[in-house]
Amino acid sequence: MKAVCICDAGVPEMLMQYMKKLPGCDVTLHTEKTLTDIRSLTMCERTAELHGAEACSVSAEMLEAVREAEILVTHVAPVNRAVLDAAPNVKIIGVLRTGTENVNLDLCRERGVAVYNAEGRNSTAVADLVVALMLCEMRNIARAHGALVQGKWVKMFPNIMMNRDMCRCTVGIIGVGKIGTMVAARLKGFGCRILGCDIFLSPEEIEKRGCEPVSKEELLRQSDFITIHMRHEAGQPPLIGEAELALMKKNAILVNCARAGLVDTAALVEALRAHRIGGAAIDVFDEEPLPPGSPLLTLDNVTLTPHIAGTTVDAFANSVEIMLRQLSRVLAGEEAPNRVV
Repeated sequence: MKAVCICDAGVPEMLMQYMKKLPGCDVTLHTEKTLTDIRSLTMCERTAELHGAEACSVSAEMLEAVREAEILVTHVAPVNRAVLDAAPNVKIIGVLRTGTENVNLDLCRERGVAVYNAEGRNSTAVADLVVALMLCEMRNIARAHGALVQGKWVKMFPNIMMNRDMCRCTVGIIGVGKIGTMVAARLKGFGCRILGCDIFLSPEEIEKRGCEPVSKEELLRQSDFITIHMRHEAGQPPLIGEAELALMKKNAILVNCARAGLVDTAALVEALRAHRIGGAAIDVFDEEPLPPGSPLLTLDNVTLTPHIAGTTVDAFANSVEIMLRQLSRVLAGEEAPNRVV
């Protein structure tokens, strides 16, 4: 079979070359020229998350590269109508991410094209950063560093009375899937009380995953830290808005390394500005890169990172390894676990 793998700044040829081990396949690597730097990669990824695959453009070179493809593997490059029309023989699509927003899934269903993702590829990386951000925001790590760089010896930060031992904190995890479960496992080492809610899981299953099952409202009321691990479809209302923020403790810290649309940014900014909650640590934004005029940049009770939660070398390498295993099973006539369509 003819397989075409689309490389980009996140998964370059150096990593994608391992797809050449696909059994019985003639594998071609094509680097999509519009996605060879991190900025353009991020913008394409964010456009797909907000507006779907059809909102993303594709180069003429990529359309030419996929014409004979029966298997198409992509990381961030869109697989929209233009791509599917250019590749009439494609039967299998592999997406080297958990999210498949960059693929027109409806059209794939219509045409009988199977789509697989790389679920779990960066779960470890995200879980690690979530815990790091909790500590960073509560313990003023970034702010202390920034002060020292400016020649200032600062120990009394605005949140000094919220600076606590983790073992005395309650952490609420909204979405106790793979990442949420891994966050819970990491927090156990700190001795935290861990609450969990997930509309897709039974209380018994949530408990098995290391969390005390509670309602979302109770979680918001009791938690010192709240971290979100849910997906968000374009057009859906935010999971955390003005009403949810009003339920939170005055010292609570909100962590979002999932999707920007899960949180009403304007409501969050107002709550932080008025100190109705203690702080926030945010890795994902409505507009990326974060514009210089963002009100988030004016606040003294936030820690911001530029959408780096899942971007470790290991995570990108895992993507290819997971997809290689999956597609090898499919080609052997077996079922693969991460089929989306």
